[in-house]
Order: sequence, then structure tokens, then C-alpha cells
Amino acid sequence: MTHPVDRLSDDELYELLMTVDTDGFPADLDQLWQIERMRYRETLRRIPAATHPDATLLDLGSSRPWFPFFTKLLGYQRLVLNTAYPESGMVDPRLSTNTSVPPHVSMSVFDVECDPFPYPDDAFDVITCLEVLEHLAIDPMAMMAEINRVLKPGGVFVLSTPNAIRYSNVVKILLAEQPLGWTPYNGMDSNRHNREYTPDEVGKLYKAAGMTPLEITTFGSKRRGFRREILKRFVAAGLFALRSCPGSLRQDVILIAGRKTSLLVDRRPPWLYFEAAEYVNAAKRRVQKQRKMSKLAQEDALPTLLRTGSARANPHKEKIFRPQGIV
Repeated sequence: MTHPVDRLSDDELYELLMTVDTDGFPADLDQLWQIERMRYRETLRRIPAATHPDATLLDLGSSRPWFPFFTKLLGYQRLVLNTAYPESGMVDPRLSTNTSVPPHVSMSVFDVECDPFPYPDDAFDVITCLEVLEHLAIDPMAMMAEINRVLKPGGVFVLSTPNAIRYSNVVKILLAEQPLGWTPYNGMDSNRHNREYTPDEVGKLYKAAGMTPLEITTFGSKRRGFRREILKRFVAAGLFALRSCPGSLRQDVILIAGRKTSLLVDRRPPWLYFEAAEYVNAAKRRVQKQRKMSKLAQEDALPTLLRTGSARANPHKEKIFRPQGIV
């Protein structure tokens, strides 16, 4: 069966994108289309179209350009757009489309890594997580575990993330450059690329989360100048000789689709977590708790000290109120 996105030309996809309400949106749709045209088509092709009017889709770390694709192209009339930054303008609860039956759309504000998802078990038919995984800094399996919980049995989970072993990263290493993308600190939070994954690792994440991968692929290869293109060709030839990984998995972006086939398998995969850190963090948390309790005890005792006003109750009173040399 032909997927809905394959029935549309690039011009028709562009016209659909242009129906997005851009009021307060911090990006230019024309520029996005020029840069991300392949991303839209390749990603949408892995998201199944709605099979019934009550089909539900949850988009984690959402961005409003996907909105008309989810509703008009794929037919989802029950849609939840998640964000941890409601003030950014990336999503808006007032988004709507010109359809005969307006979709039921809600914006849900929570941190996918630190907060429990505010939904019951088995709530969604499809969940998407597009360019979010690489931003997680503390506990990525917390998100994967919650995805398993709220996704219906047999439901589809689609994820995209930068490819850590892309050709361009190998070229950067040869040029003595930082290989990973978008790593600047902002001085406020951890919203940066904290870890990039390989295709094999993303497949392991799915299996640990009770998902059976249906497809793991990579796409996209932005041109980065003549010298880098020449180097990339040499790199591709050398890596082909090593046969460590097929060239089809060396493109810029990993795209994986999988189906929920079991409950959570492994909450803390040993290849992803440093277990010794748990003991260190546990000890650190105990010390912090003791300090907090001690501080609260001191605060509770302060009113008593102020009421008595005695030197015995406050042995430093003479130093506070009587400077040295004054009787």
C-alpha cells in the first residue's frame, strides 16, 4: 500500500507546510523547507497513517511544522504536542487546520527525561520522538520506559537522532575538529547535544524498552565544502575496506521505527549506564539530605534563640553586639 507522503510531490508537501500558523514561531518556514525537505519526507514515510478516527499520536519535543503533516496528511484527529519550553514558540495550543472536522489538539508541558508522562497506560497508537534523544543528559531510559508504558501493545514508535558515526564526523576527526554537532553551553540548562548514538545503539535502546525494530536506516548527507567532500570519499573507501559498518548506516541522521512487543526489558542497560556512579550519587544524596536536615533544625531553633536573648543561648552575642575594646 502506498504511503500518503508518496502520493504528494515536493511542491505539494511544501504547500502543506506553508499552512502552519507562524505567529510566534522562531524560524523561517522557507529556510526550514530548504534544509529539512528530505527529513520531512523520510520521517513521514515511517509514521503509519491513522487507521480510525480515534487514533492517537503523541509527538515528544514537538515543533509546529509537523502539525499539518500529522493532521492533514496522516489523518490524526487526536494529537498531543509535547514541549518542555512552552515559551519558545515551537508549539502552540491554539494550532488548528482548515478541515471539515477540526482535530482535537493539546499541548502538554513536561520534561521527557525527568517527569512521568501525564497519561494512563496504553494511551497512544503512535509516538514520535524527532531529534530529542541527543539532548537527554541524565537518564535516557527514563523516557524510553515511559514511552513503553503509554504506547499501546503493537503501537509504533518512530525516532530520529543524529548519527554519531556519520561520514562527516570521521572527516572532522581527521581535521582535528570536535566531531559532535551542536555542543555549545547556554549557561542555563543542558539543552545541547549531550550524547549522540550509533545505529546499533539505537537498536539496543529499542530492545531494552520492549520494542522490536522494524527498520533502522540513515539518511541525509549535507555538502560541507569541496575539501571535506574529497576527504569524505576517501573515508568512505577506507571504511568500506574495513567492513565495520555498511555505508548505508553512515549518513547524517538515524531513523528507526519499531513496534511495542513487550513490557520494559532493561531499565538500566549496562552498555549505557555507569553503575558505580549510582553508589557515588547515593552517598552524595545522603550527605545533601543530612545537610538539609541540619539546616532545617538550625532554622527551627532560631526563634527560641531570639526569644531568650541570653548569652548562654547565643555564645557569640558579645562578639555580635559589643565590638572589641568597648566595655
